[in-house]
Amino acid sequence: MALAEVRLLAGEEALLNALPHTEAGEAAKAHFAAAGLPNRRVEAFKWTDVRAALADGIAEADGSAGLIPECLQEALILDFAPEGFGLEGEKDQGLIIETEDSLELEGAGPLAMLAAGFAPRAVVLRVTQSQSRPVVLRRHPGAPMRVRLELDAGTRLTLIDTGLATAGLSTGLLEIEIGADAELVRYSLQNGGTAAIDLTHAAVTVADTGRYHAIALLFGGKLARAETQVMLAGEGASCLIHGAYLLSGSSHADMTTRVVHGGPNGQTRELFKGAVQDRARGVFQGKILVERAAQKTDARQNHHALMLSEGAEIDAKPELEIYADDVQCAHGNTIGALDDQALFYMRQRGIPEAQAKALLVEAFVTDVFDAIEHEGVRDWFSDLARTWLEATSS
Repeated sequence: MALAEVRLLAGEEALLNALPHTEAGEAAKAHFAAAGLPNRRVEAFKWTDVRAALADGIAEADGSAGLIPECLQEALILDFAPEGFGLEGEKDQGLIIETEDSLELEGAGPLAMLAAGFAPRAVVLRVTQSQSRPVVLRRHPGAPMRVRLELDAGTRLTLIDTGLATAGLSTGLLEIEIGADAELVRYSLQNGGTAAIDLTHAAVTVADTGRYHAIALLFGGKLARAETQVMLAGEGASCLIHGAYLLSGSSHADMTTRVVHGGPNGQTRELFKGAVQDRARGVFQGKILVERAAQKTDARQNHHALMLSEGAEIDAKPELEIYADDVQCAHGNTIGALDDQALFYMRQRGIPEAQAKALLVEAFVTDVFDAIEHEGVRDWFSDLARTWLEATSS
């Protein structure tokens, strides 16, 4: 059935006019011209209104891609800038890098379609041998990114993707296929200014006994949304998805996940934690779907968040949908304030109130990073969280 035409806002029209003349760009333009951008009337976007965020148009991209931390100086850098894609360093044996046309995505969600539409080319990475060096996907402000990643059976790769901008629209799309007994470890960092909009989507398929291990740290922006969709297609496939969001000012960050268990003996572990203050807004939406064939599934999902001031807002929607009868599945969700007794205890021992609050929030949030296997990245994420806490508690 054809989509009914909607009246586009000026910002939507400007965005559609900015899409390149590729197959994916033309498909995105046709779709959004008919349906409009995702907005609060769409259930999956009721707390993250992309249409409203872009109503006045796209701010000019500004900011820096950021420096590569010391712990990743030996990594292979894939640079995504508004003018194109570049490579810093020599790739190792067993890693094939190519580019291809940005083709239309069949049956994709709106953010995936938008990211595919903005990317003039897709970068294809194929891992045929396990890689000892991490690969960094560095997005410059305003740069589109589309990456298709294929891990052959039994291989392993560590991937780090960053999105840092003070203004502008940045989009990212990752299409990931993890072969049998292969493993992808992914660390994601997002930090945006008050005029920055960051929209990313990762679509992951995992074969027999494959593993997807992902940990993200978000500081938000005018609007930031990181979507992850995982299909555990094979027997014994597993995923671990952890995330932390630290928001202040008027920042908005949305972490949305959907994990489908399609094969038996699969495992999912999700842990998300957040701390929100001032007029910032944090959103968590997580769904685990267990299909009838996915017997012996073991799935756990938890989201816990702190509201550090009265004007802060946190919206959460954890979901389990189960069609198999021999499973172990559970989810938990809590939203609250700092423990007054713990704060009083620390104050009694001479710790200033601001420092005591920062220490409590740090202890609450940073256990998300315990699952980071790379010691340098774990320290990097912890230091970034500590810097935010010190800045916001002073």
